[in-house]
Amino acid sequence: MGSQHQDAKGEHWEQMGAASGLLATVLFVIAFIIFLSTDPAGTPSLPNIDNAQLAPDYLSLHVNPIRLEILFNILGLGLFLWFLGTLLPRLRAAEGDPARGSTVASLGAVVGSTLVIGGLALSAANMLSTSPAQASVVPAFYAASALLVAFGGAAFSLFFIGVGKVIMHDRALGKWLGVLAYVVGGLCLFAFLTPFFPKDIFNAATGALGLWAWFAGAVIWLFLCSGAMTLEEIRQARAARPATPAEPVSEGGAS
Repeated sequence: MGSQHQDAKGEHWEQMGAASGLLATVLFVIAFIIFLSTDPAGTPSLPNIDNAQLAPDYLSLHVNPIRLEILFNILGLGLFLWFLGTLLPRLRAAEGDPARGSTVASLGAVVGSTLVIGGLALSAANMLSTSPAQASVVPAFYAASALLVAFGGAAFSLFFIGVGKVIMHDRALGKWLGVLAYVVGGLCLFAFLTPFFPKDIFNAATGALGLWAWFAGAVIWLFLCSGAMTLEEIRQARAARPATPAEPVSEGGAS
């Protein structure tokens, strides 16, 4: 009885770990919706790195929504790290020693998450005050925040390429997830170019390839991977459950 209870607890934890990626994507989507509510293309518009001196006007106009956006993104990253606790052991088990692909994926995820959280922390520092004295340092913090997030995206290229390698070579998950991981890893590589492009599509603050493409790809992959793993955990738990014995029929039968 005790071992069955322990097995059930283990199943629940595994299912929760696999499903944490789904919850993380929900938080990322909420953060993006809040970001859109600040009207980034309006007046004043969200500035690129080349126009960081315009950041104080934009940020002071949208202080509370941006604070919420930062909060949901950080919570989403926390759930992503929890999801890794289920994903990475599975990759290592499929790959076996010396587990190079899994190790590279682990390093890429931890370094990438740390850099992105650091960038979000700088953004949060911009929200602490809207005084004239604070406004003088906002452009520098704004540019540094955007670059840290971009460098985090670049580090995530190691995560996705490492995961793709293990999936494709060792069949840790469906092959289609490995192909998609390679695609997202390729998009993350564009983030390495952000220090050289203060504007246009490669800039770190507003660029389609400097920020949005790799971020959207990462969230979509996380959603699909977490969903696939959650369904598999549920199927395995049902298959492992012993069949319920039929109730004995009384001798007299039903009247």
